[in-house]
Amino acid sequence: MELPEDLAERLLIHRDAALGPRTTLGVGGPAPFIIEPRRREELLEAVATLQRAGWPFRVLGHGSNLVVSDAGVPEVVLHTRLMQGIWHHGEREHALRVECGAPLTRLVGVAQRQGLAGVEGLIGIPGTLGGAVAGNAGGRHGCIADVITAVTVVDADGRARELELSADDFGYRCSPFKAGPGRTAAWQGAAILDAVLQLRPDTPEAIHARMAGVLKDKRASQPLAARSAGCMFRNDAEAPAARLIDEAGCKGLAVGEAEVSTLHANFILNRGGATARDVTALIERVRARVHERTGARLQLEVECWGPPPESAEGGQGGAG
Repeated sequence: MELPEDLAERLLIHRDAALGPRTTLGVGGPAPFIIEPRRREELLEAVATLQRAGWPFRVLGHGSNLVVSDAGVPEVVLHTRLMQGIWHHGEREHALRVECGAPLTRLVGVAQRQGLAGVEGLIGIPGTLGGAVAGNAGGRHGCIADVITAVTVVDADGRARELELSADDFGYRCSPFKAGPGRTAAWQGAAILDAVLQLRPDTPEAIHARMAGVLKDKRASQPLAARSAGCMFRNDAEAPAARLIDEAGCKGLAVGEAEVSTLHANFILNRGGATARDVTALIERVRARVHERTGARLQLEVECWGPPPESAEGGQGGAG
């Protein structure tokens, strides 16, 4: 696979670049090319060029909620981390238009300083706007779908298209851009350019106080400072995955340098030198213990890229 020479002259492109350092878990091999669009026009051009050439691609934000195979991926990766624009929407009062690569931490901070409430519950989530929209990031303090009114995507012809959306178009960790149990995704895998978030006015002091409360709660219950992909398994209506894993005695369980957090059992941590093989083997060990004890079959919440890595215990590990 070779990209057009003129594309390389206009865009920021890395050849055979490792994906692991670009994820929050820190595991994974290379992609043949990583393209880093710096602005809207570059993302549109990259998608249009790849579509015309028939080359598959994946979109990467901050790399949270992701486990990349040690073998890497065969697709081109569009890494949107440089597209971080946040500005007031020209027609909607108290609304922000946010580019796909904007970190959620930055979004929350900008909104707070502007006296705009509604996204403070997202503080502490290590993702970008694009990934948050695709996976409906959030939790008991609120989800991003609560404030979305429109999302701009790149269509199959490499043109921008704005979709009017509401919270009803989203579900638990799924959206029109990512399928979930019982839900299809009309725009599965589409590159997200930006989103319009409808917020509400409040004092910066009141917003900051709520942010501090949410962050205090998360720090007490989640290993925010450790390398992880976030919650590894999906919760179901009957029991949170963390409770099932804890009751199965899996806290502190380790394979290689991958370990189940002793603070929150639904987090698998990279203790410093973990591989995707370690992580996958640990996933399977946790699944087996939980199933043996409760009969429940844990389903992955994270996305897995690349071929399933070999299990550290032999054979093929189920990367999901």
